Amino acid sequence: MYPSFNIDKIKFATNESTYKKAIDLYEKGKVTKFKEEIDSYSATVVGSQPYNVSIEAHQFGFGDCDCYLGQNDTLCKHMVAVSICAVMGGKKLTEEDKEIVNAP
Repeated sequence: MYPSFNIDKIKFATNESTYKKAIDLYEKGKVTKFKEEIDSYSATVVGSQPYNVSIEAHQFGFGDCDCYLGQNDTLCKHMVAVSICAVMGGKKLTEEDKEIVNAP
């Protein structure tokens, strides 16, 4: 299964601060126990504590995280980091992947 979104959609739909924090989590190997489910992905993201995260494969930004923001239906860095992991499949991000996109 491949997600219906890509790295450019993630960049465009995420604010700069959240995206940069998510990249940092992904690059430092903080996305652990990554699993492909039926129509979704799940992982544990190690932040100030381990957070359980699940995201939908067919619509970026929809998912759950047990952090404060996630519990308040806000797209958090943990969900974005899992989304990056789903798109990249564990591969390294390029400098272009890390650049913020302000227009489609």
